[in-house]
Order: sequence, then structure tokens, then C-alpha cells
Amino acid sequence: MASKKKSAATGEIVLPPLEFKPPVSDKQQQQGLLLACRQVEQYPATVMLVAQALKNRADQIMLDYAQQGVAVRFRVNGLWEAMPPMDRATGDPVLVILKRLCVLNPADRRSRQSNKLPLSLNGDWIIEFTSIGTPTGERVLMRIEPKKPILKTLSDLGMRDKMQEQVKAMLNADKSLAIISGPPGHGLPTMWRVALESADKFVRDFHIFEDKAGAEPELINVTQHLFDAQAGETPMTLLPSLLLKQPDVLVLPDFMNEETVKTVCEEVLEENRHAITKVVAPSAVEALIRLAVTYKNQAKQLMKMANGVTNQRLMRRLCDKCKQAFQPQPQLLQKLGIPAGRVTALYQPFVPPPPEQRVDAKGNPVEIEICKQCDGRGYYGRIGVFEFLTVNDAIRSAVLSQPAPAHVGAVAKQQGHRNLQEEAILTVAMGLTSLQELQRVFAPPAPKK
Repeated sequence: MASKKKSAATGEIVLPPLEFKPPVSDKQQQQGLLLACRQVEQYPATVMLVAQALKNRADQIMLDYAQQGVAVRFRVNGLWEAMPPMDRATGDPVLVILKRLCVLNPADRRSRQSNKLPLSLNGDWIIEFTSIGTPTGERVLMRIEPKKPILKTLSDLGMRDKMQEQVKAMLNADKSLAIISGPPGHGLPTMWRVALESADKFVRDFHIFEDKAGAEPELINVTQHLFDAQAGETPMTLLPSLLLKQPDVLVLPDFMNEETVKTVCEEVLEENRHAITKVVAPSAVEALIRLAVTYKNQAKQLMKMANGVTNQRLMRRLCDKCKQAFQPQPQLLQKLGIPAGRVTALYQPFVPPPPEQRVDAKGNPVEIEICKQCDGRGYYGRIGVFEFLTVNDAIRSAVLSQPAPAHVGAVAKQQGHRNLQEEAILTVAMGLTSLQELQRVFAPPAPKK
């Protein structure tokens, strides 16, 4: 857990100034809830758990409860790190405190429970708390996000200027479909939000249709329409009445069914409206194919109006305080497709020397200083790698005739498209990430057993 400081005067442990803000409207009730939690012996352990996660720049905390104890993991820079475990005598009261702070039922260890818990520590944060029973006990996942988004523009995400222009042109086009895509765990929700923020919403009338169970916070100048999927509702529950008002742009994170797709296609192609959607897929080519294959009856219409697809991956950024340069062999540069003489050095994370070399002239052990910025990880934060696929007639024809990634990808390359891996190699050449990270992120998925 996080290091605890002791008061010089009293010898008492001084906790970090973390302030939980239970989601109850009545201030008196909120104070009573906080007072009850602070009186539990394990309250300091709860504070230290969250404070340590923030100190490590973790964006998620996972607690796995089993009979023998509680496994604790933090997700830092997109990778899970094991932390010191808790025994059940500590872990159980910590969970009771967290559930009470989230205004959930501590006695229910089986059902799925979730809520959001605001807190303050060197800034304002939101914990999205979820717990659910497992065969061996219970699992808790806490997602940590800043209250106010830090990444607000395409430039903040690390997108190149030329690609920003392409994305904005796609979003602001007429009589077409813009597609934002990405794989799970690689920043698609952020890219979706930032892309919509980047669109010109002051000239045209934007309307978004979302399931209320997973609706995102409202965006400025985007009118939000919520439907209840659990009650059998779809975007078509709301679309017909809205279309009477002649909206300019229809934003649908999920089409959900053929009827919605058919209606949107008609509105875009016959009424000169614009549409924007989101697709979960590992590449821009596969996003386009997935859309056509999912809605086969409308594939021709979808391809006719599709004008562009974005996709992205997140890679760990090398720590600029401790990264190490090395001279690459010509064969390596050739394999990466980097012209000879273009790059004189690549970079890798700091690797401490083997134990036998960690000695002074007299053979006494020497302690290797750990980088204070990255805590010895070699990486500090993450960087986005983006691709933009311009959908032209050749690509439309390829998707409709043979919707296979290899085939459509080959056609896209002939059209001058640079895929994600090629974009990632540029990031390596610029010294922002490492070859090891490139290999990790783009390693083929393990075969299913």
C-alpha cells in the first residue's frame, strides 16, 4: 500500500488528504455516512488503497476475493501490476466501506452492484465502482477517471496534423457516414468523445441516440435522445418523430438493428443528412467489413455513404527521463521499412545491469537508482497511434465482393493507405516508444483452446 507518514509530534499515522464524496444529495446524510465509515478500523487501509493507485497513475483497481485472501492489482499504462495482497480480515471491511461510500448493499456479495464515487486528492476524480460474485468469492473493479477530461482535442490524443484535417473533414461532410472505430481497451470511448467535440456543431444540428443504460455525459451542442434497450426500445423508438424536425446530423453509437440502418441510409442518401457511428474492431479495414457483414441487407447502401474510418491503438510511451538510445542494425531498419540513414538511433526502456555487474571497484554491491518519474517501469503514460482509411470506390467494391481483411487490406494499401502497424513504426522511429512495445501491442492473438 502507499507509504504512510507519521506525525513527528504525536507519532500517529497521517493519511493522505483524500476526501470521499458519497453520491447522496443530503449533506447531513453524506457527513453521517462518512463518519460511520471513518470509525471502522480498516478505513485507513481503504484510503491508502485508493491513494496508492492515484500515486501510481493507475486507471483501474481490481480486488479478487477468495478464501485465502484478496489479490490486489492496479492497471498502469494499460498493463496490470500485482500489488501486495490483503488478508480477509482487512479486505472484507475495506469492501464494506467502499460499498457503503457508493451507497450500495455491503451484505450482497453475489449480485452485480455498481455506482460512481467522486473523490478529491490533488484534483477531482470519479471512481466507477462495480462488484459481482464469482465462483471463488467476489470481484471488484474500480475505474478511475478525472472529473474533467484531460484529453479534449485530437491534438491532445497525439494525432498528426494532416490526419486531424482528414478526420474533421470526414465528420463535417455531407450526405455520408463517418465511422469511428477501435479495439476494446484502446481508448475508443475517449476517441469517440473527442471526435464529436471536434466536429463543427455550431453550423449544423447534431442529435445523438443512446441507450440510457450506457449513455455518455452530454456534449455541448449535441442534443441527446435516450431509449431503454432493456424495455425493448431501439433508436427507431425515437427516430421517426425527430426526422419530422429535419435534423442535420444523426449520431448513433450503435445502430442495433437493420430497421435503424435502413432508415439512416435513406435519410443520408435521399435527404442529404450526415451520420456518425462507432464500431468496435481491431483496424479501420475490419471496422468497415464488420459494418457491411453485420447489416448485409444494407451493405451496398452503407458502403455507398461511408467516406472514412478512424482506428487507434494505445502504446506505452517511453519514459523520457531514463530511456536509452541504441544504434539499430541496417537489417533491422530494413525489416521495419525505415530507409537507411533516416534514423541514427532508436530507444528502449532502461534495463538495469545484471546483479554481477552491480558492484563497485572493490566488489561491494551498488544499489541502482530507480527513475523517480516512472518508478523503474521504463514507460510513463501512453500514446495513441492512429490510422485513417479514406473510403473510395475501389475499397467499397473490395468490401462488397470479398469482405476479408487480407483482401480489403491489400486493396487499401494499393490506394496508399498506411495501416496501424506502419503508423506505429513511425512512433518507434520518433523515439516515443520501443520495439518491444510494438511487438507486444501487435502480437497476433493467442490461439483459443
